[in-house]
Amino acid sequence: MGSNDVIALIGIALTFFVSVANLIYSLRSNRRTTFVNTVTTSRLKWINSVRDAVSEFIAVSTRLSDQSAQSEKIEELFLQRETLLHRIVLHLNPTDAEDQRIKALILHTRELSEQGDAKKELPATLTELRDATGNYLKKEWNRAKDESVGR
Repeated sequence: MGSNDVIALIGIALTFFVSVANLIYSLRSNRRTTFVNTVTTSRLKWINSVRDAVSEFIAVSTRLSDQSAQSEKIEELFLQRETLLHRIVLHLNPTDAEDQRIKALILHTRELSEQGDAKKELPATLTELRDATGNYLKKEWNRAKDESVGR
């Protein structure tokens, strides 16, 4: 075997090792990218779901506080409000203080709308709920953005 053959074999071996290293790196990178994309997509769906449920909860609570609503619709609105309440609570973290603040505002809203005489306090509570939820979702949106760039 000549020196040219040895150089060719060394070149082939180096190319093989570089190719294997590149393959391993690509597989790991693709797996990490897929994971991040899945988590980010799920987080965005969750954010949209919470936003929709809270906005609908606020709208239903406002309609319930309107005394001119038809009595047939009242029962349907109560059922809709309870469904939304439980959907929102199930989206929240039971151990996080910010989540529990939103839960407390939702429960307080339900109490106020059932009292019927809380016309002044209910709009303020609904505004507080909207703002607390908006701040919370903004924080979650920033987390999703940070995750998507690998921070």
